[in-house]
Amino acid sequence: MIAAGLALPLMAAMGGCQGRRLQPMLRPLEGTLYIAVGVSQEALDTELQKEIRMRTTLLQTTFRTLQPRVRLQVEVFPEENLRNELLVRNRTGLSPDLLLVNESTAQELARERLINTVPFPNTVLDQLDVGSVVRVRRSDGTLTGLPMELQPQVACFDRRHVQRSPDSLDELLAFSAKGMEVGLSLDAINLAWTLGPLGAIDAVSDLLAGKPATPVTRQGLQGWLEWLRMADQQQHVTVYPTETELLKGLMAGVLDWIPCRSINITRLRSRLGRNLGVAPLPSGPFGEASPITRERVIAFGVNSSPGQRQLALALARFAISPLHQRDMIQRNQYVLPVNREVAPPVRSSSVVAAMVEGRQQSLHRATIRLIEASTRNQREGWQALLTRYLFDDLSQPAALEGLVQLLSGGRAR
Repeated sequence: MIAAGLALPLMAAMGGCQGRRLQPMLRPLEGTLYIAVGVSQEALDTELQKEIRMRTTLLQTTFRTLQPRVRLQVEVFPEENLRNELLVRNRTGLSPDLLLVNESTAQELARERLINTVPFPNTVLDQLDVGSVVRVRRSDGTLTGLPMELQPQVACFDRRHVQRSPDSLDELLAFSAKGMEVGLSLDAINLAWTLGPLGAIDAVSDLLAGKPATPVTRQGLQGWLEWLRMADQQQHVTVYPTETELLKGLMAGVLDWIPCRSINITRLRSRLGRNLGVAPLPSGPFGEASPITRERVIAFGVNSSPGQRQLALALARFAISPLHQRDMIQRNQYVLPVNREVAPPVRSSSVVAAMVEGRQQSLHRATIRLIEASTRNQREGWQALLTRYLFDDLSQPAALEGLVQLLSGGRAR
């Protein structure tokens, strides 16, 4: 059914419209591509692995309509372990041909030359989300990875207990006071959405950028810490270490409302069915939410033969073609396309509409810079410090100064 429509988007995506330039692409490709898929450590479970393999199977099935002699072999790794894994595999010539990872991970791997940066013609890049391309483009014009999909952060809730998701942080606490069980995560990436509404996002951004701590900086962080303490003291608000606990709580009926990554909507829907509600995250006195949209990219290994690199480039270009991007959204409404020619179906899906708004929130507040500017040690230190603070092991002044020191890399005094 789709074979007749596959060739044209792929040809267009690969650039060039002259017959002599297209001829090589019409030749059948043959071989095996080895793909490493990175997922966060806490989310690496059997259910997610099954879901990842199903998504990869979809890509393989549609790609093999064009190239039936190409096979994909997929391995799933904790994203935190990919660096060490590649150090070993690259030395032995066994690195994967392609990697599907978060954009920030691709940046880190590229800095250590554990993956190859690759040039793409403007005819390919002009189709893609401009901001995503800017973040992966290096000074020499090559890319750390080819953007593939966007995973916004939204609010997920149980319709049996929540008629509508709160529009503001005041409503969030008011609904909680009336019995709505709220779950929050102390993980830096998953808690960053509260920084904008509470007036702390500029303070965090400035400290990570190396600017000195000012009274305004401390005031912003202090107000944010006060809200976290107030929320934690609510009887029906529970703070967890990671998003995984939030997901389990919502599926088990222990929680009614959580912030969640859109990639987890399918898992929640498999348990909650039509009772799952999805909405944008609430705003606050200082503006709208500031969630982080995860950007998944296709990166390239260092040991591929010329033939495997040709296969890898063909698959990557197909993955961003309008055909596959549209099919990806229609089959799985939990990611957004990077191809600008593909319009998300916001009118027919409230879930997609919420994801689009979540994506816009992240663009307006530029929260992605927090991930690009922070180190893993800072993110881990953030969580440890906030845990001590909420367990009354640190006073608010001590937590404030500790946060300033942590985010400024120890420069503040």
